[in-house]
Amino acid sequence: MKKKLSTFLMILATLFVVGFCSMYMVREFTKASNFSNMSDMWSLFVFNDSSGHALFHEVNLDDFVTAPYPVRGDSLISVNGLIASQENYFNMFGTDTPRGEEFEIVFSHGDSLFSTIISTHTIPAALQVQVWLMIILRNLIVFGLIAVALWGFVKQPYSSAVLTLSLFCLAMALQFTVAIPSISDVYAGFKVPSWLIVSIYILSSFTSPLFLKLQLLFPVRNSIYDKHKVLFNLLIFLPIIIITLLVLFMHIQQMIWGNIIASIMLVLGYILLARNYKKTTVFLEKRQTRLVLLGAGPGLIIYVLFGWIFQMSTTLFTDLPVVSRMLIGNILFLIILTIPVSLGYAFGKYRLLQVEGRIKRGTRFFAVNFFLLAIFAGILWAFGEFMLESIGIHSQTPILILGIILTFFFMSLQRQIRHKIEEHFYPERAKLRVLMKDFLTSSMARTESSKFWEELEEKLADGLSAEKIYPVLRVSGKKFFTVDVDEPAPFSPGDTFIRRLESKDNPLLFDEMIASGKISLSAEQREWFIKRKSAILLPLVTTSGLLGFLVISSKTNGEDFTAEELELLESFSTQTALVAENLELLGERLEKEKLEEQLKVARSIQQGLLPGNIPSVEGIEMAALIRFCLDVAGDYYDIIPLEDGRVVLSIGDVSGKGVGAALLMANLQASLRTAQAMGATLAESATRINKLVFENTPSDMFITFFMICIDPVKKHLRYVNAGHNPPFFIKKNGDEKLLTKGGLLFGVVENADYEEGEIPLQSGDMILMYTDGVSEAMDSNDEEFGEKQIASFVAKNKGLPLDELLALIEKEVSIFHGSSFYSDDFTLLAAKITN
Repeated sequence: MKKKLSTFLMILATLFVVGFCSMYMVREFTKASNFSNMSDMWSLFVFNDSSGHALFHEVNLDDFVTAPYPVRGDSLISVNGLIASQENYFNMFGTDTPRGEEFEIVFSHGDSLFSTIISTHTIPAALQVQVWLMIILRNLIVFGLIAVALWGFVKQPYSSAVLTLSLFCLAMALQFTVAIPSISDVYAGFKVPSWLIVSIYILSSFTSPLFLKLQLLFPVRNSIYDKHKVLFNLLIFLPIIIITLLVLFMHIQQMIWGNIIASIMLVLGYILLARNYKKTTVFLEKRQTRLVLLGAGPGLIIYVLFGWIFQMSTTLFTDLPVVSRMLIGNILFLIILTIPVSLGYAFGKYRLLQVEGRIKRGTRFFAVNFFLLAIFAGILWAFGEFMLESIGIHSQTPILILGIILTFFFMSLQRQIRHKIEEHFYPERAKLRVLMKDFLTSSMARTESSKFWEELEEKLADGLSAEKIYPVLRVSGKKFFTVDVDEPAPFSPGDTFIRRLESKDNPLLFDEMIASGKISLSAEQREWFIKRKSAILLPLVTTSGLLGFLVISSKTNGEDFTAEELELLESFSTQTALVAENLELLGERLEKEKLEEQLKVARSIQQGLLPGNIPSVEGIEMAALIRFCLDVAGDYYDIIPLEDGRVVLSIGDVSGKGVGAALLMANLQASLRTAQAMGATLAESATRINKLVFENTPSDMFITFFMICIDPVKKHLRYVNAGHNPPFFIKKNGDEKLLTKGGLLFGVVENADYEEGEIPLQSGDMILMYTDGVSEAMDSNDEEFGEKQIASFVAKNKGLPLDELLALIEKEVSIFHGSSFYSDDFTLLAAKITN
């Protein structure tokens, strides 16, 4: 009966909160809509209906057609002959007031009266953005809290900890619904009864007591609380009940007493939370409490401090310009937004370190950028004062130029500062990043799978201080997994666990997976993981599916893994999976096939490595064509879209033909893709690939290579030519240029340097890349087709779609050659800027 009653009351409370918050948010929307659509004078006032006057709080000179102009503190006496009361003012200016309408106003400055003309205009853009941003952030906070409350209650309706969490979230949702109004209530489309607003303030005042009680139940119940439950509840809730009664019947000031109670409860709750974090030895509970400390604690503390600042010195906030006040409110809401996120994940016991990492990363990003912006603003202000007072220049142009110059340094500087902070405070993470990067780089040229996994186990275990690493890999062509190649593992492709793992590309903490119930395991699988002291499961997923996963055991020093380590592992898993996939394609298939089937297998592998479909990249048209002279080719091309809208195109030719050339080109593709995934420049990629080719290939094998990075947004390209046939760059107006900058072909000199070329782009520009199989195709008289004929043909037909252009080039070469069978591989790759 008790459980049914609590469920019924919780449902009623939730419906009430959802109903009120929805109604209030609709009201906020009507305020913002009316505010945005009305024409008004945008000097701001403080109305005093008892005197019939309004004080100028901010003066916007754009309002005034002619002088004289008021200053802050002057009194608005009348508008168009009507007394400047709040009612008269908003009857005159509203959504029906046309833009550009002129009114006469009378204002007083000291003992003198002045008359001037104002003209209405729409809301300033900066103010409009702040208003709508506040509404959006408030909605995210409020309905995020409601969602956490509903999720917790539905999941565990009879848990006292979850019930307390749900009530805390509902009370906080009410508090932030009515907190820090976006704009004046006079703009609202409808009114909310004052008794209802008072009721909401009373109910929301239980937020802090509920937060305190929550810490007695989270992450585990406090044993002392269980023994004296009634006493604790009285001590927690009785003060707020007494304050509420005094407010209602004795008419004391609720705000100051509410702030006192909220501050005491919050401090006590935060102390309990910190004690829980320090006391617990269970990694999962530590992550839960730490996430609440980092995510919910700062938002609550800043909110209460803001209330005290407003309480102790109202003018300190209200004297600020309205845009600044709203900016402060939005920053506060942005910080508070982490509360529902952190609480939801903490009680869900899932992805705790990932969320913690994002909060830390966001905090560092915000702190560094705020610090730099403050410095830059100070520089601009000082420069402006110097220009005005010392030189007497009133123009804003020099300040604008300085601001543009500072902007160029801003992004680079803030990245460097964040990098230095991490190196200084977390040197072990920097060491782990370097170790993993070096391992991946050295793995680019590997062809033996067993050695790759042996070195990975050793390096990763050392970098993470883990007891052991277990690679669990899918056996190609068979429906089971093995550990270290020869030990069967209790997993198969049809398992629920494996199916769920296929959809994940981020590390999973084993204890969170079990506690949250997100992924179910069989008894045998759970025992298998526990036996190996499993801490992290790292899926190895590529576009072709799940290759397997790494099981990382617990640390040798008895510590938990950190959020930063998990972030590094997430980026590491993608690159490892790519290298492993290439090893599987180039190793297992060649190993299991007989000698007479090698060419067939190699051809299949090489065709699989080439782009099956040309990717779609906005602003660029691309086309490619490749013809093998044998079953496998030494020619190669690739198209690699990057996340920021750029695209890397590459073309190459290995000396010789056949299986050896194809294998070397496959390793080259893995090397380039891995280097680009790690953010290397074209020159850096060329240097690394050349070194790997030199160290891992016979002295009589080398590669000519060309790669280009096109940025269709910034309209420029960068390229490196490593001894390849110079591609043609053809401007829209017909001008031609050969792309020659770069360096030696790969594999000749170990430490060769490479230079990047750079060219600005415009719509209609085209690049044509080709291998020597095109230019050196011979006719019956042993004359080559030649570069000049290629350039001439392209110039005549550059208006054609690229697919048709490449097909026509192939046809022309075939006619010239007298056959479609060539003595060398034949590759064409083209790109055109379309906007």
